[in-house]
Amino acid sequence: MKPLKLWKGILMMYAAFTFTSCCQDEDIFDTNNLCGTWEQVYDKGVVSEGYIQYTFTPLATTYGTCSIHSYDVFAGDTTYQRTYTLTKDGHRLNIIQRQYGENPQTQEWDIQKLTSSRMTWTPVGRPDIMLNYEKVIRH
Repeated sequence: MKPLKLWKGILMMYAAFTFTSCCQDEDIFDTNNLCGTWEQVYDKGVVSEGYIQYTFTPLATTYGTCSIHSYDVFAGDTTYQRTYTLTKDGHRLNIIQRQYGENPQTQEWDIQKLTSSRMTWTPVGRPDIMLNYEKVIRH
């Protein structure tokens, strides 16, 4: 009878460890996951009249190109081409709009979460605004 209880205990510990390991894998912050197309998702109950997608194409570890595609039911489709930079830790994202003869305009974001399927970021200095994205296309 004791060997049966021992094996049950070992099996339960193994199941708990396996479940915990799977959950932790999804929470790993990895800047390599930025590559691909991300679409903004909204909280339940929020109705959107369009969508916005960011497609990040890295040229190196800390910079690359960013295509921003938005659709609005009133304005239609619009696509912008930008460049981006990342800090070495990957938590600060700068999306840069170059302008001829003027200083470039930069949008700064703090990336809170970046996994293979989910990304969350906030505008720098505005932690009260949190934007959520799901990966729709992997590159």
